[in-house]
Amino acid sequence: MKLIVIRQDESRSISENSTWGIRRKFEQGKVTVNCTKFLGYDKGDDGNLVINAKQAKIVKRIYTGYLDGKGPNRIAKELEEDGIPNWNGKAKWYENSIRKMLSNEKYKGDALLQKTYTVDFLTKRRVENNGEVPQYYVEESHPAIIDKEKWEAVQLEMKRRKAFAK
Repeated sequence: MKLIVIRQDESRSISENSTWGIRRKFEQGKVTVNCTKFLGYDKGDDGNLVINAKQAKIVKRIYTGYLDGKGPNRIAKELEEDGIPNWNGKAKWYENSIRKMLSNEKYKGDALLQKTYTVDFLTKRRVENNGEVPQYYVEESHPAIIDKEKWEAVQLEMKRRKAFAK
């Protein structure tokens, strides 16, 4: 039983040290982004984000389609009909995924860090950060796929449509 407690304490200590290091990097404006489920970017040899030209076309299509009056559901359906692959290479798209892409500041070259955080060091369960831990906003942290004006126009249009629906 003592061995389990010792291992848990060791795991907690490693987790706390790791968290401290990550937060110090965030404070310094150093951006680390998981590219695995992030359409439009790859990780360069230096570890920084680089635009994936083929995927960037898909991102631009989504933003343009939205500003042309299409909803996330319609955009998802058209991408599927055209056999366009998503981040994992499958031609299956979801309305919520499109919605998240449209509101993701990373497409305009900025990064909001610590959107989620780990609540349990043993299970590594992550939750959305609603102010429990500090967040850091880094402007122009990487190359933009969508220019700031277009990104802002999409945010305004999303608010307009939400207000109209009410």
